[in-house]
Amino acid sequence: MMHFESSRGRQAALLMALALLAACGKAKTTDETQIAAKVNKDEISIHQVQYGLQRQPRLVAAQPQTAAQRVLDSLIEQELAAQAARSQGLETDPAVVQAMEAARREVLARAFQDRIAARAVSASTDEVDRYYDSKPALFSDRRLYTLQEFSMDVAEEDTPRIQAALKAAKSADEIGDALSKAGFRYKTRQFAQAAEEMPMGLLDSVAKLSVGQSVLALQPGGARVHGLLQAQAAPMSRNVARAAIEAYLLGERKRELVAKDMKDLRDRAQIVYQGSFAQAGVAASAAATVTK
Repeated sequence: MMHFESSRGRQAALLMALALLAACGKAKTTDETQIAAKVNKDEISIHQVQYGLQRQPRLVAAQPQTAAQRVLDSLIEQELAAQAARSQGLETDPAVVQAMEAARREVLARAFQDRIAARAVSASTDEVDRYYDSKPALFSDRRLYTLQEFSMDVAEEDTPRIQAALKAAKSADEIGDALSKAGFRYKTRQFAQAAEEMPMGLLDSVAKLSVGQSVLALQPGGARVHGLLQAQAAPMSRNVARAAIEAYLLGERKRELVAKDMKDLRDRAQIVYQGSFAQAGVAASAAATVTK
């Protein structure tokens, strides 16, 4: 839950594809000690192997003795396929050209955003402490929950009838019968989750429940009812939570920095929607103006 997520794996694949399809065969490594393998007339450098290892930390951890060889073998397979593709003229195939350009654009965009994110400063001890204190349901009052979920396809105007049915239920076990008597069809499942595994909106509601009580959550085209069957106390100390909080707050700062800079770029750019996108573009621009 508390970490800065990024498309590192996809970025690595894109970079590797670009390196193999666009760069391999165009330049020779002059230092023989930097060559990991020669594949026909082309070379795979040690730097390419190291790059592949950096992007596969799980492989390195699980197979430290053979990880480099596995990465190199994979690069050789890719290089052979890339050479075959070039020999068949696939470099000029419109679909391939479009895919390579899309990959190049995505890698550059990600690199730019990663550089912005790198400016983020880690949270101070006081900031970590304040976050810990502000989320008791996640930490000091953390619990392990067993819930019964009822999901229904209903309209917004059905809400009063659902609420009345829930009031009639004296326990979580009676929710299903109460909903059926009110004329609702539902799917149900029972599951256990720790506090940190729940969406914050749901956790904030469930944390206030006593065993036997339920909470209603509306969503587009339907509703979900969660009845609390069991709650087991499992507090997390400040020291144990500190690393996770620091990572979460740093991730939030990275996202905020990227969002701000991207908004600034968009505000300064001249963007003109055309063709079938023109009318939607006007509406989008108007909405953006209102939110400024």
